[in-house]
Parts: sequence; structure tokens; C-alpha cells
Amino acid sequence: MNRYFLPFFLLSLALPMGAQTLNYTQSGVSWSQTITPEDLSTHLHILAADSMEGRETGKRGQRMAAAYIANHFETIGLKKVNGSYFQEVPLKVSQLKGGVLTVDDQQFLFKEDWVPYPGIEVSDVEGKAVFAGFGIQDETAGWDDYADLDVKDRIVIILSGEPGNEKKGYELTGTKEPSRWSSMRNAKREIADSLGASAVIVVTEEYETLKSRFVPWLSRERMRLDVEREGAGTDLPTLLMSPEALLSMTGWKSLDFARKKWPKRKLGPASWEWCKLALARKDDRVMAHNVWGLIPGSDSTRSEEIVVLTSHYDHVGVDKSGDVYNGADDDGSGTVSLLENAEAWMEARKAGAGPRRTVLFIAFVGEEKGLLGSEWYSDHPAFPLEQHVCDLNMDMVGRVDEAHPDDDRYIYLIGGDKLSSELHEISEAVNEEHIGIALDYTFNAPDDPNRFYYRSDHYNFAKHNIPVIFYFSGVHEDYHGVGDTPDKILYPKMSEIGQLVFLTSWEVANRDQKLVVDRVNDFPTNR
Repeated sequence: MNRYFLPFFLLSLALPMGAQTLNYTQSGVSWSQTITPEDLSTHLHILAADSMEGRETGKRGQRMAAAYIANHFETIGLKKVNGSYFQEVPLKVSQLKGGVLTVDDQQFLFKEDWVPYPGIEVSDVEGKAVFAGFGIQDETAGWDDYADLDVKDRIVIILSGEPGNEKKGYELTGTKEPSRWSSMRNAKREIADSLGASAVIVVTEEYETLKSRFVPWLSRERMRLDVEREGAGTDLPTLLMSPEALLSMTGWKSLDFARKKWPKRKLGPASWEWCKLALARKDDRVMAHNVWGLIPGSDSTRSEEIVVLTSHYDHVGVDKSGDVYNGADDDGSGTVSLLENAEAWMEARKAGAGPRRTVLFIAFVGEEKGLLGSEWYSDHPAFPLEQHVCDLNMDMVGRVDEAHPDDDRYIYLIGGDKLSSELHEISEAVNEEHIGIALDYTFNAPDDPNRFYYRSDHYNFAKHNIPVIFYFSGVHEDYHGVGDTPDKILYPKMSEIGQLVFLTSWEVANRDQKLVVDRVNDFPTNR
């Protein structure tokens, strides 16, 4: 038993359980039992077959999987959303191939001398260049590296860190304790941006370490939403440069020499008439799709309130050797559970027992690329976000992890108590009365080092103050591997979890009052 399970269990003893809490769930039990191991297996052996090519976002296999899900929604009778079973998700795919930095008559090579800072969007930057010391402006400390410098439309070259050192003291603090500028690379970029610089080159003694981290990431395809980003931060083109490259440009004796001489401006002016960055990169646009369908609410006073059930249907595709990453558990298991939940709800509706609130089913694309489909939905929702009651998200619900080798009747719950005490109470009561599996809260802690709360699509609801429950059975040896295949799925376990999700959604969709949002989320609000 994990250290978070006991307090929640003791709390549940003091809550009004059974009939006092579950006013509607019993009427949904027979429909929950239509979520069977056999039906889940049938769907999963199709969605996680080699023919689906690993369902990588933007690729043929993903489109085939989307068509299969949409066909199921149409066959069982879900209504289209905004006239379609598909929500378009525009994506941009970029890959850096190489590049050259030319400074006057010298050329500096990608990886050997410099690497782009992650997120650089441009292919070419050109103009005069100027050295600006440490790139710091700090009014409180009385420090301004940009005094008497005009950097508008110029490429600014700065040193990492701040003047001084631990041995002799730091000049901004006057002590042996460094200031915040020692590690504030982004703040320096923002200053240069605010002064009109066209790009920044940061010279760092940690170049080799940072290069080893950045290059593998920079060299592979990167997918993101095809949108213009606004708000905090800067998109100023930025390079990290080796000290050797700077010394070659300047003729200075050492980087330590520059760090000591700059504060008293004894380096003399350092500028270059012509500096050009030329990147070889691939930029493509791709249209992917979330797949959605709904059951309209039957209660005219509640039908505008939306209960959402979600999963992601994409995976990581096929590797260079042709091996297919089937993604049976991640997240074929959640996707087929979503399909069966939708079918159970539709069977109830056909029998005259449909939901009072509208129930929306969404299979998201692009989760493996950074929660892209759910981010797009949260920015372009089918209904105003304030009408969303909760999101019940299923991601990896078909296997066991090393913490539960001898008992598969468990599920990790994440986030359920963070915004709504009622959602947590309903979840506990439904499980106690009808399912009886172990609810494990190990990862339901703000300091969870795995950060699972941020790693699936429910996050893009929770960040908008919409209550969520993330259903998750843990990481196993085949996570993101070729061994994540349908034959290893525990279908009876998955059936029970699907029934738990269904009955929880049944209670939330049919209760008299909308779930209260009565708690302040104790997870940090950014990833």
C-alpha cells in the first residue's frame, strides 16, 4: 500500500457513501457491463496491429486509426460535433539539417562551434554584430552592460553567467553569493529582444555539455502546433557558442581575460561589420485530426454542461529498421476503452436512459508529440470551457507495473481531488460500491518526480480549472518499445477500469448539481 492510499481511505470513511452519495449510478450498472474483455480485445487487435504502422501523428497509420474511430462513432450513433467526427489540428514539422555562421571573413560550423538554442524558427539572420559583455541590465544592482551600446537590428554576442566568481566575490552582489543572473539565460535574451536585437549569441564555458544535450533533440523532427505564439518570453533567434570560436573572432587571450576586463571596459570596442547565420532546415505543414462525437443531454436545464471522456490514439510509429511500435497499452488501451464507453452510453440512450448532461468523447492526436491535440482542443473547444464539467482521461490502462507484480486489480488515479472534492468522493464511492479495485494515489502528489500529471491530455483541461481524473496503470518494460503488443494486455483488468470510468461519468452526467470546483490545485500551473 503506497503512502497516499491510507489517508484517502480514512477520509472516505467519513464521507456519505452508498445511496447518499450515488443517487444515479445503480441505474447504469447494466450498461457498464457491456464493456467486456472480448470487445476490448477485438478493437485493440485492429488498432494496435502492424497494419496501423504505429499510429504516428501526421503519418498514414494515424489517419487509418482516426478513420476507424470515426467509423465506430458513426456506427453506434454518436452525433457529429460541429458537423464532423473530425477536428482539424494544424501542425508544423521542422528538422534542422545543418548550418553555417559567418562573421566577417571567418566561418563557424554547426555543432563544432555553435548550436541553436531550442525553438529557433528562422532560417537566416544577417547584420552587424556587437559584443555586450554579460548582457545584463539590473537597475537595483546599478549594472548595465548595454550602456552606450546601440544594438537595434544587430546580432548581440554575450557571455554566460555574471561578472566575478565564488573565490573573489560577485560584482552584482558584492558577496561570494551569485545573483540570479548566473543562471538566467532566458532573461538575458528578453533584454536583448527588448532593445531591438535581431539575434543573440551566448558564449558559454558549458558549451560541450549543452551541445551534447541539445544536438540529439535538434537533429530529429520536431512537431508543434502551427500557430503564432504570443505572451511571455521571447522567440529571439539564439545560438550557443564555444569559447574557442569567440577567441578566434576577437584575438583575446582567454575567456577569463574577457570576463575580467569587460566590467571596466578595458577590452575596447568589439564589433563586426557582417555576421550571417544560415540554417539548412526542413519545414512542412501537416493536418492531423482529433476524433470526436457526442450524446446530447436530455435535461434542458443541464444539457449545456459537458462531461468529457478522453484518450489519445496516436503512438510513435515505425523505426528506421521497419519495426512497428504498436502502442497496444500506450494508448491503444485507453482508446478502445473510450470506444466501449461510448457504445455503452449509446446503448443506454437507445433504451431511453441517456445522460441528462451532454457527454463528449474525444480521441486526441499528437499526445506523444507534446499533448498537441488536447492543447488545440483547449484553445479551440467545441463548447465554451466553462461548460465543461470534468475530463475523465484514460492513458495506459491495460498492463501492470513493477509495483504490482502479483495483483493486477488496481489503477493509479491522478488529479481527481485537486480541483473538486465531489469528483474524488464520487470516484471513491463508485469503486467501493460497484468495482472494488485498489485505487492507488502514489503519483497524485505535486512533488511526484515522474510528473505524470503533466504527461497526458487531462492536463490541458486541468490548467483551465476543469476537474480531471487521469486513469493510468503505470509504466512497464515495453513502454515505448516494440514489445507493447495486444497479446500482453490484461483485458479483464481493462474491462473493470472501463466500467469504473463509465459509472463515474454516469453519476457526474446525471446528478442534480454540476460538480463544484472548490479546491485550489496544489500542482504547479506550468510544466
